[in-house]
Amino acid sequence: MEAEVYAIGTDAVLKLYIGTTNFAYLSTLQSFYVSLSQFTLSYSFPYIQTVATEGDICISIERQLSGTRMSAILPTLTKEQMDSMMRIYLDAALELSTIQIPSDFDRYKLFDAEGISHRTKGDWHQFLTCYLTQKLGQVTHYLSKDVKNFSLKVQRLYAILTQPYSGNYHLIHGDFFPGNILVDKMQCVTALLDFGLLTMYGDFLFDIATGWVFFDMYDELKANLRERYLSLVLKTLGKHVRGKLYRYVLLYSVISANTYSPICADGHYQWCVANLNNQEYWNNIE
Repeated sequence: MEAEVYAIGTDAVLKLYIGTTNFAYLSTLQSFYVSLSQFTLSYSFPYIQTVATEGDICISIERQLSGTRMSAILPTLTKEQMDSMMRIYLDAALELSTIQIPSDFDRYKLFDAEGISHRTKGDWHQFLTCYLTQKLGQVTHYLSKDVKNFSLKVQRLYAILTQPYSGNYHLIHGDFFPGNILVDKMQCVTALLDFGLLTMYGDFLFDIATGWVFFDMYDELKANLRERYLSLVLKTLGKHVRGKLYRYVLLYSVISANTYSPICADGHYQWCVANLNNQEYWNNIE
């Protein structure tokens, strides 16, 4: 969501959303952030104090969070410092995974206008099946042209998701990447920003997997970071998670293919296509 942001004193900000969101969306986020206040982590979450409308403008007053975006620091790091930052990044994701689904939360997806994620309709895999089906109705026309053997790959994803989900349910940020993480001068994480459209409750490995490919998403730093970070993840969590990481990257590449361009005509779509054409992922998917 795009907003104009203004400081209010030293501890709050005023945000003006001009045609980029609505009151109901911000109100849902406000309630969600309140629910997170019961959990104690080493870093902060956003907190919306008030939400209002003025004409077609949505207005929120939020707690100001301190720190610098991790993404701004990465280009300045040496190899050793980058290794340390990747460890910090992974630890922040693992810390988030300690937050489990509230007993009174009735859906897997925070924003679910279509009503496909109610917990009474099935487990995490059944929700993902519904979500995948919904998105395929929007993106198959494009992906079938650009992804080799796309229909067979979709069948493979469906086959995996028919297996019952046996894991626990944890909070999934859905957009866990260095641009949404604030750090202080000591490179300690101070805040995690911008929960939203893909915030869910389910397998915490979804955030680990997408966080892996988001770390240097377009290889801008030319430092082999995707391979280096994957090595760290596997060393930390075990090599047995590799197949699930690939699974979630591939699922994300389908469900997000039209996020920024309804006609799949932007760089993010091409990034999704590249993932879906990566045969190593398909050869090792679980």
